[in-house]
Amino acid sequence: MTRFHIVASISGMAAAAAWAFHDFILLGVVVATFFVVMGLGVALPQLRFFGDFICRGSSSRRCVALTFDDGPDPRSTPALLELLRMEKVPAAFFCIGKKVESDPELAARIVREGHLLENHSYAHSNFTNFYSTARLQAELVQTQAVVEKASGVSPKYFRPPVGLSNPGTFRAARNLNLQVIGWTIRSLDTVIASPDKIVARVKRGLQPGAIILLHDGNIPAEKLLATVKSLLDTVRGLGYEIVRLDELLK
Repeated sequence: MTRFHIVASISGMAAAAAWAFHDFILLGVVVATFFVVMGLGVALPQLRFFGDFICRGSSSRRCVALTFDDGPDPRSTPALLELLRMEKVPAAFFCIGKKVESDPELAARIVREGHLLENHSYAHSNFTNFYSTARLQAELVQTQAVVEKASGVSPKYFRPPVGLSNPGTFRAARNLNLQVIGWTIRSLDTVIASPDKIVARVKRGLQPGAIILLHDGNIPAEKLLATVKSLLDTVRGLGYEIVRLDELLK
């Protein structure tokens, strides 16, 4: 039973009692509270409200993992891959299916150079969280297929667009044996302009087992490289080892 089911059951009983005693003020409070909690559950993966949202790896070692969303992007991903190769750093790329389909060679390069290529939905719609389980599952299946065709590997992880989730997110992922991945630290690199400020934000949240969320899609290559290079120096300077996501989750 998930936290959603527990909250829904308690709210249902409280609402029924309020209705039975004609206490409509209490009924309104119960309903409003339920929807507030639901909203927090949707927006904050760390609450694990609807299911097993993995937002952190093992804390037994001083290790962290880098993850990049919304690629592959031919304007920035190749330069990022070159930097990661030079620095000998593995990463996980949560890729949009239609972008993989548009640039299969770049997707294949991600895998060829030792990184994970994972599922970030096919279209990355802002309305994905309103999809039925069946529709979301169809998108995930489509993305699994294009990733496997391009790279020869089948994703094991799924990160929902914008990190939003609901009960159907976990049903669809479970049906495809995909683990749902969130993050420990959200860099806000799509919002913050300065690489130094992005790195400072990540630094404040560093802890053993941290999953760091960055983007290679729709980020200018110069900004991306400056951010990642500075971040690698900072993380290593603090005594952390950067490992691949699947290694962090062992």
